[in-house]
Amino acid sequence: MQVSDTKGRLFSSKITYSPAAGAAACELTLAEMAGRIETLTGVPSLSQIEEWFSLLLLRQRDYEPYRMFTPRKYARNLIVRSPFAELLMLCWRPGQRTPIHDHGGSVGVVMVCEGLLTETMYERTPEKRVHPYNTFKRGPGEITGADVPDIHQLLNLQPKGRDLVTLHCYAPPLSVLNTYSPRSSRVGRWREGYFMGGAGI
Repeated sequence: MQVSDTKGRLFSSKITYSPAAGAAACELTLAEMAGRIETLTGVPSLSQIEEWFSLLLLRQRDYEPYRMFTPRKYARNLIVRSPFAELLMLCWRPGQRTPIHDHGGSVGVVMVCEGLLTETMYERTPEKRVHPYNTFKRGPGEITGADVPDIHQLLNLQPKGRDLVTLHCYAPPLSVLNTYSPRSSRVGRWREGYFMGGAGI
């Protein structure tokens, strides 16, 4: 997707940038970002959330309470949730991955905290299936945004012993995910109870 910044320059919402490049004196801590989400009075835009992430000063000691893994699926660990946005830490053992999915009408921003994230982008075919058209590798500090109706899959393809930790913000909070397959035109639905409470889908 092509979007414009405040100076009219075009960029892809899938192109990452380094938080250090835009950081100034107004860095945000994880607690301050959580406070912003708690006090929201409306749903923030994708560019607004990306700006928060670009200013984030993230230290492992600040997110250690949310750095929890599960053996079978990636873990979704809730940091804060308001009616307008939510902030989560996702923890991935090697080989753990999401299904191919969109965000059901929410926008999302992801920052890699530890490890190497693989993100594969998909598009719909005329037969209503999906096929991949690009794959990105993202390292610590890199940020990616998912607009509506982006379809993607996130994976930890690192070797054994190399965990992945990512920070995610969704606005509004996820209530349903639509899931897709290259082999079928059927669209699946994962509702909130399936992917909250510390468990992946």
